[in-house]
Amino acid sequence: MVGKRVFLALPLEPVEPAAEKMKQLQKLLSGYHIKWVRAENFHLTLFFFGEISAQQISVLEELLRSSVKDSPAVTFSLTGPGIFKKGNEPRVLWLGVKATDHLFELKKEVDKVVSALGSFPNDKTFRPHLTLGRFLPHQEIPPVIDGALKDAQLMEPVEYYASKLILFESKLFPTGPQYFPLEVIPLIPIL
Repeated sequence: MVGKRVFLALPLEPVEPAAEKMKQLQKLLSGYHIKWVRAENFHLTLFFFGEISAQQISVLEELLRSSVKDSPAVTFSLTGPGIFKKGNEPRVLWLGVKATDHLFELKKEVDKVVSALGSFPNDKTFRPHLTLGRFLPHQEIPPVIDGALKDAQLMEPVEYYASKLILFESKLFPTGPQYFPLEVIPLIPIL
C-alpha cells in the first residue's frame, strides 16, 4: 500500500513558552541522549493513524468534519515535565497538559470516528501531553533525575486556545520529521 503517515492533533500556539521550558530541560538532562522535537513541530496528538491510503484519508476527513462539527474549541495549559518509561528505560520526555472536559469529549468523538473506520483506539487511558523529546535506547534514569524533574521550575501558566483540529501528514527526513496539514477542521469558538 502506498499511503501517507497521518495523525490528528491540536496545534500549540504560541510555541515560545514550551520551547523555553524545553531549553531548561535540555540543560538538566544534558548527559542523556535525547532526540529533541523542534518547537515548530509542537502539537497535542489526539490519534496517530500510521500509514493509510488516500481513499482512507478522504473518508477520515469526511467523518471527522461531520463528527466534530458541534465540538467547542479547547482550552488547556501546560504543566510540569515527566517521562514515559518502559521498565527502567526512559522513552519520552513530555510536559503535562491540564485541560477542560472539552478536550476529553473531543477525544471521545475522534475515537468514535476511528472505530467507524475499522481501527481501534489505543487501550491506554488518554494522557494528554506535549512530547519534548525521545530518549535513545539503552539509558537508565536514576531516581535523582525523577526528583529533579518534579522539582523543575514550572513555567508561568500559559492558557492555550485550540480553535481547530489538524489532520497532518508526517514525512520522515534524515533531519527529522516534518508535518504537513492535510485538513483543517474548525471547532466552535468559545465566547
